[in-house]
This record gives sequence, structure tokens and C-alpha cells, in this order.
Amino acid sequence: MLFNSSEYMAMFFPVVLVGCLLLRKHAGPKAAQAWILAASLFFYTWNKSAYLPCLAGSILVNWLLARTLSAAAQPARKRLLQLSLVLNITYLCLFKYVNFFLTGFGSLLHGFHLPDLEFPLGISFFTLMQIMYLVDVYEQLLPPLNLFDYSTFVSFFPYVISGPIARAKRIKHQFGDFGGKDGAPAELLARGLFLFTIGLFKKVLLADAFAKLANPGFAAADHLSAIEAIVASLAYTLQIYFDFSGYSDMAIGSALMLGIEIPRNFDAPLRSKSIIEFWTRWHISLSQFITTYLYTPIMKSLRRISLFTSALATLIAMTIAGLWHGPAWTFVLYGVIFGLALAINQYWRKKNMPVLPGFVSWMLTFAVVNIALLVFRSENVPAAVHMLAAMFNLHHPLEVATLCAAMANLTLVNRLMLLLGTGVAFFGKSSDVLSREFKPSLANAIGVGAALVASGLFMCFNTSQSFLYFQF
Repeated sequence: MLFNSSEYMAMFFPVVLVGCLLLRKHAGPKAAQAWILAASLFFYTWNKSAYLPCLAGSILVNWLLARTLSAAAQPARKRLLQLSLVLNITYLCLFKYVNFFLTGFGSLLHGFHLPDLEFPLGISFFTLMQIMYLVDVYEQLLPPLNLFDYSTFVSFFPYVISGPIARAKRIKHQFGDFGGKDGAPAELLARGLFLFTIGLFKKVLLADAFAKLANPGFAAADHLSAIEAIVASLAYTLQIYFDFSGYSDMAIGSALMLGIEIPRNFDAPLRSKSIIEFWTRWHISLSQFITTYLYTPIMKSLRRISLFTSALATLIAMTIAGLWHGPAWTFVLYGVIFGLALAINQYWRKKNMPVLPGFVSWMLTFAVVNIALLVFRSENVPAAVHMLAAMFNLHHPLEVATLCAAMANLTLVNRLMLLLGTGVAFFGKSSDVLSREFKPSLANAIGVGAALVASGLFMCFNTSQSFLYFQF
């Protein structure tokens, strides 16, 4: 079920919200939590009921592992953690990566190929959350949760499919008063609706408009001029930013209306002036996972802190993070590009190299981000190479036939959204800042209403597009 669908906005979420508020008021927070757990499982299985055993089995096994882990003593405790991590990684790899690696060694294995397993929605996200939970229990940062709380934490519908990636210690304590003391306060409801509306507008009007420029460009990479390739790559960068940040805003807004605060995920990343800064603003919950659960353990395993080991740990961690997105060499290359860029950024800072002017720093950072996302978008490595080569195509570099054909398919609204989106991405306030500054008022109510109407009308006359991160 898509957040940007009539099923979610007109039926599912209103019913869930009203049920949560009524149960909280008349039966207490545990009843409201049980309602949300049931709604989350229903939401998860909306498109395919066969996904439910995969999620439920993962929850049950990890809950049992955490309880056993908490009660164990060293050295068995450490071995149990290692087993738990191996089981989770193996579970993820079984669905996403086995055939990817078998294909790579096809000549040695004489074409051996397992049946293709359609990986369950959100498996990358709920597996990472459970890995973080197991490590936190091992390090005694929180006690093991009961099955009711743990199931609610993992399956909570605003983030179960595409994040933000949440830590149990940040979410669990909110369950004791699910929905607020007297139901969700009006201001919380208003702020949640405000964020949801921003996210819906980003997705429906901005991201999908940039997609209409990006998709034709990537489909015709072999025939693009330099200017067309650059425009297509820029359009995709803005598309994925508005698509995923829009999803995150809608997830955070939905949770907030239910009285639960989940982590923010974006903070105007395209204005960053270094790659290090970019990764503190882009997919923040994944970046924190990479730092805490990949980079730090890798550094500890290397047993020597130096600029070289730090760069090596960064490269390894980002390569793993790239592969986490899916079984494709383009994702691996995406991780390597960012890993190398982060390592160079670290070296530049540690060696006290000259500080570049702000605009130059931003240009270099944005160029690296744009190239990495170009690789990320490409169907395979040769396609990425063709697209990169097109960006430096000196044969009729200003030819715009393909670009004009794409522009001809855009409505006036689409074209206005391209201008608005560019301004918002590089000059406007982030959703997080807008949310913190938000105060219920008549002007804000009119603005939210207008944005909802505009988004709703646009949805009526256009096919709803799935969020890009649903595929990961």
C-alpha cells in the first residue's frame, strides 16, 4: 500500500488513527498498541500475504535470540551474538544475494542457479533494525523487550517497508503511553499532518515531475549529447531526493499523528559542502547505522588507529552499504565511489589542506554525489559507463533533440514543479526545520489544505508511482 494512494489516505490511515485515539481514551495505551500492531501487519501484507511469514518468522527468531543473549554469560554471550548476526545476514542474503554471487562464479559452478526468491518488502530495513537491537541488547544498552513490544517495534507500518531505520531504545519507551495521555494532542496531530502533506507534495508533484526528465534520458544514454546527459543525471538526483525524503516525511508525519516520534532522515543534503557533511544529511538513519555498526567495529578489528585504517574502514563500510541496496554491481560501485570520496575528505581534513571557497566545495561535493547517483540509477555498469561518457560527449555537446522531446511531454504544472523543486532543494528550508518551526494557525491550515488539494487533484489525473526505495 502506497502512502500516496487513496487507499492509504482515505481509508487505511484515517481508520487506524481514529481507532488508536478511541482505544487509547477508553481502553488504555496497550489496547491502542494492539490495534497498531494489527494494522501494521495488515499494511505489510496488503499487496502479498505471503510476505507475512517472512516478517513474523524473523521477528520471533530474533526475539528469542535476544532473550537468550541477555541471559547468557561470556564467552557464550559473544558467540551467541556472532551466531545471531550470521543468521540475520544469511537470511537477508538468501533472498537478495545468493544468485548474484552464484552468477559471478557461474563458470566455476557450471551455471548452477537457485530458484529466484522474491525478497519480502522491507527485508533490508527490518533486518538492519533487528541487528541493531541485538547489538544493543548485547551491550546492555536496553533490556530485551517482550514479544508484544518487540513485534510492534519491528513491524510499525510507517517505517517497516522503507525506513527510517529506527533503534528500539528510541521507540520502545513511547509505547507505554501510546498516542498521548489523552489521545494525540491537537498540536501533534497538526504537525504530523503538516509533515505528511509536505512529503506527499514532494512525491506527487516534485519527484514524479523530475522522473519525466530522468527516465527518457537514462533510456537513451547511447544517443545523448553532453547537455542532455547532464540534465538527465541532475533530474535523477532531484527525483530520488524528493522521492525518498518525501516518503520519509510521510512516514514521520504518520507516526507523529499516532503519537510516536521516529528518526528524521534528511536535512537539505544537496547543499552540503563536503562528502562527510552530505552523509550527515542524507539518509541519516542509514548513515548512523554505517558509523555505529559497520565503521566502528571494522576499526576495532583493525586494532590500529591511523589515517590509513580509517580510510580502509570507511571504504569497506560504504561498499557494504552499497551492496545492502541490492544485488547489482552498480550498487557496489556506488558504495565504492562514496567510500573513496569520504576517505579523500578525511585525508584532506586531517592533513590541514587548504580550505576551498564555499561555492567550490559545494560544486565538487555535488558533482561526486551526482556521479554516484548516476551509477546507482543505471541498470548495469556498462549503462553507467555510457551515461558518464555521454556527459563528456564533445560531438554536438549542445544537441537537445532528446531533451526537447522529453520536455514536450511535460505539462505546464510539471514544468513549474521543476523550477519549484530546484529552488526548494538548493535554497528552501528543510522539512525538519519547517516542522520544528510549525505552529498551528489559520494561515498554516490554509496552506496545508491547498497542498493536499493540489496533490489530490494531481493524483486523480496521474498514475500513482511507487516509491523508489520500495525496491530495496
